[in-house]
Amino acid sequence: MTDLPQTAEPTDDITSQPRDDAASQPRDDAASQRDSASSWPAADSGSQPTVTVAPAPAAPAVPDISVNRGALGAVKAGEVNVSFGAIGAARADRVSVQFGSIGGAAAREIQVSAGGVGAIAAQSVKLEQAFARTVVAQRVTIGRGAGAGIVLAARVDGEGRVLLDWRGGLVAGTIVALAWLLVRRLR
Repeated sequence: MTDLPQTAEPTDDITSQPRDDAASQPRDDAASQRDSASSWPAADSGSQPTVTVAPAPAAPAVPDISVNRGALGAVKAGEVNVSFGAIGAARADRVSVQFGSIGGAAAREIQVSAGGVGAIAAQSVKLEQAFARTVVAQRVTIGRGAGAGIVLAARVDGEGRVLLDWRGGLVAGTIVALAWLLVRRLR
């Protein structure tokens, strides 16, 4: 295969061959078959089509937000840092909380130090002397003095306490289902 040359400025067509008016006129089938071999350049003639590569439009910049001794209702940002503050809901690539709280957070990476979070959905979560009510993540690290209510994760590490993980949830669900069946039978 041959490499196609690239141009810096965009063009409307992808061929560099000009089209003449005689080729655009309607012709009978015999004449078009006779001239079809001569209308296309040969593969070894050296003429190649030009491909234009236009730069992709830049994605809108997502701001980084830092809250220090304040509060926000809802945030959508690239990176969110909370220090001595609170946020109702945060959606970001990375969320960091020190001595603060967040009602709910969805991010790729979340780190909470001496704070609290209501609900977390992330790939990686790290809790240090903090509490999270609900954590759904790929990997959770719970440090000393930290805790979580319900944790659904592929991997949980650390010395912290988890009130209910997926195995405990399975047992609790089974107990509730059996109690419901027993109450239903007694009626």
